[in-house]
Amino acid sequence: MRQRGWPRVRLVPAALLAAATAMMVSPGSATAAPVGKVDAGVPFSSVVYGTGCRYDLTVDVNSVGTVTFWERPQGAPARVLGSAEADGAIATISWVPRRVATTQLYATQNGVTGPVAVLRVHQGYGSGWACFAL
Repeated sequence: MRQRGWPRVRLVPAALLAAATAMMVSPGSATAAPVGKVDAGVPFSSVVYGTGCRYDLTVDVNSVGTVTFWERPQGAPARVLGSAEADGAIATISWVPRRVATTQLYATQNGVTGPVAVLRVHQGYGSGWACFAL
């Protein structure tokens, strides 16, 4: 006598395994996006960022491809800071703040916008590694 339900019990786990495998190996899916806030590192002054000072912006992403970094200073329209190809799970560009303001930094990839980081930018003094803000 054949037991009912036996083939279904074996097919369900196999179907779930196949679906999970397909999701892991599909390259460049439409859900590729920044998965964290843009990180500008710790400024020399450790509290605020300085105009004219250079910072490396990084963002974690979940896919390869071009990542575009944006800045939206308070009271001003958003502007593109630059683009970079994701290297592994991170994209990086250099950023030099141009105006004193509270600013928002964020990244986009494949039309998806990541979380927003809010930073304070003050007047910068110095240059290179000795640049700081008060």
